Amino acid sequence: MNASEMARALGRKGGRARSERLSATEKKRIASLGGKARLRSLRAARRIVDNLRYAAAVAELRGQLTSVRRQPDFAGRLPGIYPAGS
Repeated sequence: MNASEMARALGRKGGRARSERLSATEKKRIASLGGKARLRSLRAARRIVDNLRYAAAVAELRGQLTSVRRQPDFAGRLPGIYPAGS
């Protein structure tokens, strides 16, 4: 028997002793707390995935940044915003 098997056997022994010591109501309360903690963890993971999908969709819709050429003064029509030939 190696150390891992011994630790497992001792853990089972301790778990059984604790189980015998606790009342049914206390066991139910502990199990309920564990279930609620697991549910909160799963919901948090789902929210994280949803937020990352949303961020990816926003980044995809945003596309490439366009550069803006600044001109301090300009007389006449603005270039590039009117249809060709007008």
